[in-house]
Amino acid sequence: MKKYIAAVIVLFLASMVAPLTTATGENSNSRIGSLQYFYYLRYNEGIEKFDELYNKSIELGVSEETLEMVLEYKEMAEKEYELAWKFGHPLKGHIQTFVHMRRAYLYLMEAIEILEKATAEFESS
Repeated sequence: MKKYIAAVIVLFLASMVAPLTTATGENSNSRIGSLQYFYYLRYNEGIEKFDELYNKSIELGVSEETLEMVLEYKEMAEKEYELAWKFGHPLKGHIQTFVHMRRAYLYLMEAIEILEKATAEFESS
């Protein structure tokens, strides 16, 4: 009788664990998909902002060193963006795409931050 009760408990617990692992897997995929969507949109919005700030920086006379540095960051961002597309559309949910899309976004945001600081310094003086 004890073996029977133990077997029922084990089966009951196993049935509770299986749906949890499935749900967890689906949740993590949807989280990755949501983050990919975020990085994809923000990257594309960031390109426009970068172009505006870059042109403004040139007009204000920001140093060549700073402009070269931000162009390097933008170039790294573009390379990562291209790598993301090698695995398919960035919104398809491939983990390889996620890594490159995130890097592209972060490189571009670094370039934008540098440009914002540089233009703010020139505008305040």
